[in-house]
Amino acid sequence: MASEIPAAAAAAPPALELFWSPSTMTDTDIEALMAQGLLPEKAISGWRSCFGEAFPSEDRTETVVFRSFYEKGSGLPSGAFFRGLLHYYGLEATHLKPNSIAHIATFIHLCEGFLGIARHFNLWRALYHLRAYPSKGTPDVVGGAAFSLRQGGKYPEASFKDSNKWWAEE
Repeated sequence: MASEIPAAAAAAPPALELFWSPSTMTDTDIEALMAQGLLPEKAISGWRSCFGEAFPSEDRTETVVFRSFYEKGSGLPSGAFFRGLLHYYGLEATHLKPNSIAHIATFIHLCEGFLGIARHFNLWRALYHLRAYPSKGTPDVVGGAAFSLRQGGKYPEASFKDSNKWWAEE
């Protein structure tokens, strides 16, 4: 069986420091996400701000995420389906564009809330494929991968932001 990962995505990435912007998210910004109900309390989720860090230096129990991920439906703790997708495609959360997070959250809701089934990986693979950004050359370190519907695929209507400008700096 052929891999779904584009050849460009399998190439060795460039040095991360060249493509990472210092975080603009302060503790106050993260607390606002908690107040909106998008993020659990610090004692539960263990979040920490990377404000001003040129490059996040997470330890092995942490993962880097962006504000727009929570605004698109991501949550903590992340579920087995999300972690399985990342593992299968060889991705980190930071590789995904924000609308990919929305696609994943919408798919989970479609399965559980509308179809009444558990999230189904083969259904996911039938509906979506992974695309590298940019499509030629080495993919971007931050936002270098996106899930999109397969050509001719139909899916329930959902509105996604056309622009997520500055999302990688949050």
